[in-house]
Amino acid sequence: MKSGTWSKWKRGLAGGLLAVTTMLGTVVPALANEAPQAAPQISPWSMGVLNEGEKYGIFPLSWYYDGTFQKPIAHDRFQSLVQAAGAKLDALGLSKKGEFTLPSETATITRDTVLQSLFGLLKQYELPAAFEMDKDAEPIAYLQKKGIVQGTGSGLELDQPCTVEQAAVLASRVIEYAYETADGGAKGLFWKVTKGNNTMYLLGSIHLGIPEMYPLRKEVKDAFQSSDELLVEVNLMPDDTAGLEYFTSLTSYNDGTTLKDHVSKETYEKLERVIDKLGLPKQAFDQLKPWVINSNLALTALMKSPEELAQATASGVDLHFLSSAKLAGKPIQELEGFKLQGDILSSASPQEQEKELNAVLDQLLTPDANAPDMAAQFKQWQQLWAKGDLDGFTQAFAASSQQFTQSGMAQKLLGERDKNMAKKLAELLEKDGKSTYFVVIGAAHYAVKDMVLDQLKQKGYDVQFIK
Repeated sequence: MKSGTWSKWKRGLAGGLLAVTTMLGTVVPALANEAPQAAPQISPWSMGVLNEGEKYGIFPLSWYYDGTFQKPIAHDRFQSLVQAAGAKLDALGLSKKGEFTLPSETATITRDTVLQSLFGLLKQYELPAAFEMDKDAEPIAYLQKKGIVQGTGSGLELDQPCTVEQAAVLASRVIEYAYETADGGAKGLFWKVTKGNNTMYLLGSIHLGIPEMYPLRKEVKDAFQSSDELLVEVNLMPDDTAGLEYFTSLTSYNDGTTLKDHVSKETYEKLERVIDKLGLPKQAFDQLKPWVINSNLALTALMKSPEELAQATASGVDLHFLSSAKLAGKPIQELEGFKLQGDILSSASPQEQEKELNAVLDQLLTPDANAPDMAAQFKQWQQLWAKGDLDGFTQAFAASSQQFTQSGMAQKLLGERDKNMAKKLAELLEKDGKSTYFVVIGAAHYAVKDMVLDQLKQKGYDVQFIK
């Protein structure tokens, strides 16, 4: 793996964590002090739509950065977008009455070409009455009526070349409209608590997402839009970066020493063999502490490529709502913060950290044929979350994470933290006045016995799961 590819991994790893701890909503921005990635080419008008659409799996995030996003879309890219949008619409399970055929390749793909194609995708299905599409519906008029095409100050400009950005926005709007109108979308693990005039919505988060988790069902989106503020464990997009800087300082050696000075010769040599096996630069982790390396190595094993990791991180539930809150100007309140979580994650003794690192290294060097497939397990959790299958999720998580939940790290990540979070949530519910809160914390804090939900129930609150 060349240094350029490693740089891509580092950017993804900055938002990643071992599968189980992602369920707990904890983030390890281990490499947040690395040079930032080039800014994406996204126009202000498109940000809200693309914050949704980029998670649908219809275009790769690399389109933002390759210098063509605001240029006319080429036929191969247009074909890729329309085919992916069609596959996403197929996932709704609607019966088909025909097959859509892409228009022939032309020198210029106009806005009209894109709109006609997206309408053609919709029309191939037996659509429910809620779509209000009769057999003689005029494509542009229909899409305009449904708010899918909105035009500019110069009108719809149908004869103008369509940029990649415009095409991605239009395709994203069609998918969001179709899923909402067909009563589709990911259900998530979602609860509601009320006390007096106060309402609190609780959504379990999975920090690494997949396209099946988006778009979210209308009930979840409406609850978020109706809320007065968003509550999360950690604000990953803070205006004040002091907490993030503190967290980052805990991840690496700042006294002139390196990992080699803090672990045994045997452990370091084992790490070198893993680094060589993964094709990483020889000194990839030299500045990082064992607990961070442990998480990052586990995550590289979970993801097939840096591109997959970047997409999964961008699709994390907590990051999605943080971005949405930022775009909407909605207040964000932390239940914990970087400092608290950093102190928890880094609190293991050097000996414990090295022991846990060795366990990961051994698994990577000599995989146990009888060990469960971590990537398959995690995919199962994501799919159960998308279906809103609370019983299935709870059982699958408990069965596959039994060893973890009995570990020292689990005791740090669970238990007392849940009592403290439940206490803060109860204080908000007891406030005078009328407020609506939208709370996003790790799914395990809701689904595992005696965690946040049970703590709230023990305090006498009526907690309702929204199916």
